[in-house]
Amino acid sequence: MANTVLENATAAPVAPEEPHVLRSGETLPWIVVLVALVALPLVFTGGSQISTLNYLGVMAIFALSYNLLLGQTGLLSLGHATFFGLGGFAATHAVLGFAEAGVNFPLPLIPLIGGVVAFVLGIFGGWLASGRGGMPFAMITLGLSELVYSASNLFPSLYGSEEGVSMDRMDLGSSFGMDYGANSHIYVIVADCLVISAVVLKYFTTTPLGLLTNAVRDNAERVEFLGFSARRVRMWAFAVAAGFAGVAGSLAALNVEIMTVNELGAATSTLVLLMTYIGGTRTFFGPVLGAVVIGLMRIWLSDITPAWMMYFGLLFIFVVMAVPGGLAEMLQGGRRLITSGLLRAQLRPLAGVALAGAVGFAGTVILVELGYRAGLDASLGPAIRILGLPLDTTRPLSWGLGLVLVAGGGWALRQQLDALATRRHALAQPHREAVQ
Repeated sequence: MANTVLENATAAPVAPEEPHVLRSGETLPWIVVLVALVALPLVFTGGSQISTLNYLGVMAIFALSYNLLLGQTGLLSLGHATFFGLGGFAATHAVLGFAEAGVNFPLPLIPLIGGVVAFVLGIFGGWLASGRGGMPFAMITLGLSELVYSASNLFPSLYGSEEGVSMDRMDLGSSFGMDYGANSHIYVIVADCLVISAVVLKYFTTTPLGLLTNAVRDNAERVEFLGFSARRVRMWAFAVAAGFAGVAGSLAALNVEIMTVNELGAATSTLVLLMTYIGGTRTFFGPVLGAVVIGLMRIWLSDITPAWMMYFGLLFIFVVMAVPGGLAEMLQGGRRLITSGLLRAQLRPLAGVALAGAVGFAGTVILVELGYRAGLDASLGPAIRILGLPLDTTRPLSWGLGLVLVAGGGWALRQQLDALATRRHALAQPHREAVQ
């Protein structure tokens, strides 16, 4: 699976770079992001809602930093959360230190401290891990992550043991006309950092080092023949990605006013991998889309079902098998379908695909929820309501319904996909004849 993810993430090289930071057709996502950053806090005004927006912004920065490794350089890191957590701890201790010294340090600059600390540590980590790409790199990053995570027992003053390290962001006083007691004040910092991080990372892709990361991803041996060090390119890309992960970790600490050792663990690294890959590694804002989708799923699904992690896995498998370019590439395909005027001609098979997929998904939900209730949640009893249907884990009919829906939906999906492929082939035939 890891090799498949890495191959899919780097299978389609990005288009040749132009000297401009933004190429044709890339302005719309930037406009959408900027409008969303301004409009969302005006629509969702509750304290918990603003905190959720802060979380999504933090994860967006985190995913953008990870895509610098996975999508831009072709490096599958299994320990990116290390720098997210270390940046968060650095920011937390910085707030505590400034408060104890009585220094009125501007809170919006605290993420810069976490980013610099993570960047410096990323240079060391990159030097260790960047000798080779592929699975050796992934295993080394996993080992470094476990090493840092395990060190929490040796340095309780740094990690705060199991309770973590907490702080009060208001201890630094007011700056820029805000006291930072309200979540909306932190949103301003998160939104600004997201825009700045996106601009800097986008610009990085147009620099000589950024272009070399693409070259190392595509053919590291050729880069060596041209006189460049592939290891140094990987190392500096690793350090830059670590720095922005540290910025994200600092913002996470400011949002919840605590940083725990769990943020350093494999679960957080897996989460950012899911966000980045599901969103799409081949487009710049794909990871942002993935962060929003997975972030909302993590918040909402956990309130709806205890089996929410299984749906993460199912979504990941679906993207790997059916949409290797991620959700962003799927949206781009839909946009091209609309602008080309071919949507109406393919509307019927597309509707059939959607309906068959919905049937199969409904059956999957029934089986997952029944299985979870029968196995890990049996103390609640066999009766359960799924998708509005009263079902029972002890009745074969309930399990049979799920199996029938999965089997029927899968068979219908296969038929509709064949019909869609036939229709697209027929629509493309006149174009082929004209070319010939």
